[in-house]
Amino acid sequence: MQAVILAAGKGTRMYPMALDKPKPLIEVANKPVLEHNLEQMLGLVSEVVIVVGYKKDMIINRFGDNYKGMKITYVVQEEQLGTGHAVLMAEKFVSEKFLVLNGDDLFSRKDMDAISKYNNCILVKYKQDASAFGAVVIEEGKVKDIVEKSKEFVSNFVNTGMYCFSPEVFEILKTLKPSIRGEYELTDAVKVLAQQGKMHAEEVVGYWIPVGYPWHILEATEKLLGENEEVSIKGKLGKNVVIEGTIDIGEGTIVEDGCVLKGNIVIGRGCLIGENCVLEGFTAIGDGSRIGDKVKLENTIVGAGCELEEGCSVKDSVLGDKARLSAGVSISNVGKDKTVKLNGNGKEHDSGKKNLGAFVKDKCEVCKGLRAGECVDKDC
Repeated sequence: MQAVILAAGKGTRMYPMALDKPKPLIEVANKPVLEHNLEQMLGLVSEVVIVVGYKKDMIINRFGDNYKGMKITYVVQEEQLGTGHAVLMAEKFVSEKFLVLNGDDLFSRKDMDAISKYNNCILVKYKQDASAFGAVVIEEGKVKDIVEKSKEFVSNFVNTGMYCFSPEVFEILKTLKPSIRGEYELTDAVKVLAQQGKMHAEEVVGYWIPVGYPWHILEATEKLLGENEEVSIKGKLGKNVVIEGTIDIGEGTIVEDGCVLKGNIVIGRGCLIGENCVLEGFTAIGDGSRIGDKVKLENTIVGAGCELEEGCSVKDSVLGDKARLSAGVSISNVGKDKTVKLNGNGKEHDSGKKNLGAFVKDKCEVCKGLRAGECVDKDC
């Protein structure tokens, strides 16, 4: 079986984390979202076609033409004309039944396998409130309709953005007309197949983890690290290091004297964790990062090659690759309202979370404290 991964979009909602990289390369639990999905496909899919666009060379250079024996082919979508257009661009490389999935969400092997048992199938998930999603009407296991973001109740099942199609979908895609927003929508092809009685539906039994907004990076990391039940220490521990929970420490990493590692934590290769640091909760530290003495991290993602000087305190935050925090910098995770709102790029997004820290773009230097929900896209 083949697969088509849609990875061409700019990811404007992911500001500021997608300014320097495409969304599929944003790391969750120390691994790009795209790589998580490729990993789940091993043994199920023989060839993957990745539709690229925004910062395409970063994806191509990262994965090349092969992932652990699975062939990779790239198609460039120069204009963002919709998901239907993106899938149609892969037509000449597809010769059999194939999966389609959004390259910036996380899906499980279990669900990939479930939908691939049909010629045409959509993965759905039950939601109490489906108004923010495409609601999927299902009768006796078959799709009857999809209604996008309806204010009126349509269904409790929502579209996850993963499908299995037979090649017949390409002829349907060629007949589509642009939607109101001027794009060719893959869901319109699903509606046609539904009208023909050919579209099945399977409910999520593994996981579907959307990664659409910055705080979703934290949620996805928590989900994936929460599934780890092992302690793996390939690096070197100093004296009186306390370890509680599931810990994964990479090769060449040094954790110095008096550190406390408590929670579900992953530390990459070649890192240095200074004396008397406290790492708690769902925390991930990328390869080659240097954490100064007495730094406190809780439910935080630190990208590769970061430097945090002595005495920093960070909670519920994401630091991009090669970001740098000056000594004593503190990032708050409590806002002035009931839920933390992100302010950046001229837009405000309500995270719905009581506790949420800041988001720092790759290569930014932070020399002052940051507020809850603050987005940093330049040195300060």
